[in-house]
Amino acid sequence: MYLTATRLDIMNATSVLSRYMHCANELHFQTAKRIAKYIEGTIGYGLRFCQVKNFTLHDYSDSDWASCVDDMRSTSGYYYSFSSTIFSWSSKKQEVIAQSTAEAKHVAVVAAVNQALWIRKLMTNLQMEQKESTQILVDNQTTISIARNPVFHGKTKHFKLKLYFLLDVQREGEIKLVYCKTENQNIDILTKTLSKAKYKFFKQMFGVCSSRVNEEC
Repeated sequence: MYLTATRLDIMNATSVLSRYMHCANELHFQTAKRIAKYIEGTIGYGLRFCQVKNFTLHDYSDSDWASCVDDMRSTSGYYYSFSSTIFSWSSKKQEVIAQSTAEAKHVAVVAAVNQALWIRKLMTNLQMEQKESTQILVDNQTTISIARNPVFHGKTKHFKLKLYFLLDVQREGEIKLVYCKTENQNIDILTKTLSKAKYKFFKQMFGVCSSRVNEEC
């Protein structure tokens, strides 16, 4: 779990596996071995940071829906970057049971927004205040529509608190929800099980590569 501070490519697998630490069986130990074997084969990998002139904070946010077969809860994921390699990310099982895909993604967006507000305050303290809204890319049009249109609130009372919170931060101009096509939603590496090809592609997009200069990222 300490490695997830620099190796986001093992974040989802480690997060899921850690849920069974106190009731592990043979299958969980085999899975842990696979993760350890993968780490052994990529021991020199880490995040590569590139120099940029303009620091623009932006975020991708996503979730799966009811992926945990034990309690049918969803997994939220987000990451933040300054127009370069990401520096903050999360993969966490939601505390509530989402009754729809839109609700699961809405809960994930609120978690990302809370992190964005904290980062923006930290940037202000570091004399790096960002005047423009922080864009949070979401691959669900319904989630964006609900967050902007009060008419939807009558049908979504079970998470109204999060709805009004999103309305407030958008009115104040701190956050802007932006639609992102599902195929471009690379945050899936933190929330879902992926094919080998897609996993490798997203890992490269995140900037996880070998420390050896002559090896291609």
